[in-house]
Amino acid sequence: MPGHRFSPSNLPPHLLPLTPEDSIMTSHTSAIRVAIIGGGVAGAVLLRGLLRHPHIAIDMYDSQQSFKEEDPGLELGPTTLAALRAVDPFLETCLDGAGAVYTPTDLRLATGPQAGHRLDIDGHSIRGKYSVDRQAFLAEMLAGVPPRMVHPNTRVTSIVEASPGNGLMLAFSDGTQKRYDVVIGADGVHGKTRAHVLGPSDPAHNPRPSGYWRLPINVPLGRARQLMGPEALDPRNPKQLIWIGDGTMMQHNFLNGGNDVQITTAATFDGTDEEFTWAKLFTPEEFANIFSQNSPDTCQGMVKLVQSVYTVQIAGICQMQHVPSRTYASKNACLVGDAAHGGLSLQGSACDIAVEEALVLSTLLGRAQSKSAVPTALRAFDEVCRPRAELVIRASFDINLLLTGRAPGIGLDPVLLANTLRQKWDMIENIDINAHCLKAMNSMDHQIVMGRGW
Repeated sequence: MPGHRFSPSNLPPHLLPLTPEDSIMTSHTSAIRVAIIGGGVAGAVLLRGLLRHPHIAIDMYDSQQSFKEEDPGLELGPTTLAALRAVDPFLETCLDGAGAVYTPTDLRLATGPQAGHRLDIDGHSIRGKYSVDRQAFLAEMLAGVPPRMVHPNTRVTSIVEASPGNGLMLAFSDGTQKRYDVVIGADGVHGKTRAHVLGPSDPAHNPRPSGYWRLPINVPLGRARQLMGPEALDPRNPKQLIWIGDGTMMQHNFLNGGNDVQITTAATFDGTDEEFTWAKLFTPEEFANIFSQNSPDTCQGMVKLVQSVYTVQIAGICQMQHVPSRTYASKNACLVGDAAHGGLSLQGSACDIAVEEALVLSTLLGRAQSKSAVPTALRAFDEVCRPRAELVIRASFDINLLLTGRAPGIGLDPVLLANTLRQKWDMIENIDINAHCLKAMNSMDHQIVMGRGW
């Protein structure tokens, strides 16, 4: 990635790779055994970070037959890129191998008398993002991982405490069991680890609809240019365009080295007091009617592309309301990514937070040179990462309102939209990753001195 190369010498000492002298294990020191449940991007990034610490033995489990991601693409801003490099410099090479495309972001109005008007958001467009196919990135990250560490098609049926002071016991669907010092949930909001950490009666277990649905698709560039127009999709000048409608959002950007286009359509709906369902179902005609006021030809081209992929029924993925988790960790278990905070934003900021959490957690566990230090590391992780995640999630749902033209007092006013979006995006991106890790390490050190435990 031109202009974004990484050198380990740029890292502060606390994030430098361990030297051979640092890594020598004494004969009486045993490995810390870590199980990662969930084989998506969050779990894989964490795995890469933990691999840098030779005193940690890792297994990653997923119930699916292969490690895979459902959504087509990820969008990684400068803060997330910095976190990825700090987790493992090799991850930038993985982005290159997965065909990541750098795209500045433009925002335009999709409806009304100012349809097509470009929002002036200084700074945000300049920084831009890298767009990458999730599955390709995941495959690149796992390509060099020792096969003995990854276990697809392996379903965890229970997590229970082993004998006091001996970690947690995982039971699997084939009847086997295995003990770990740390169990990390990267298996989503309905995963076993979340239920173990929060308990069965926690209100965060009862999702409610947020009033948003989204649908991403991936189509070849040639097909997209036919229906959206070549001027909207110039591979020599790739951009991410976000179209803000009255209750709708449409977005397109490049993937796979510019050979594919990811299209995301999203809209609001009433009935947030209803029982939560994972999908809103539409006929192709109903889907077209939702976006009928989005007049630019590019927007109508996106509607036709979705209809060409889903010819009978179209399913929008519902976003759940965010219910703050009371904790992300217990004595021997913790949560990252969707397993920790559940609610998703239209812009996918959950991935950004998951990468930050993977960096902090791998750093803290890397400093835990004995099993007895694990609970302190997990407490420090929760103390530092949970407030940060809550801030980002609140800002992200404010951004949802803005990008669908439904923010009170702002609507489709281009000046107010631009100013408020800039503030919200800056709130998310205004973090020094190295300082964030240092804060977590200071918390861990303080708790060791104070003798705090669970």
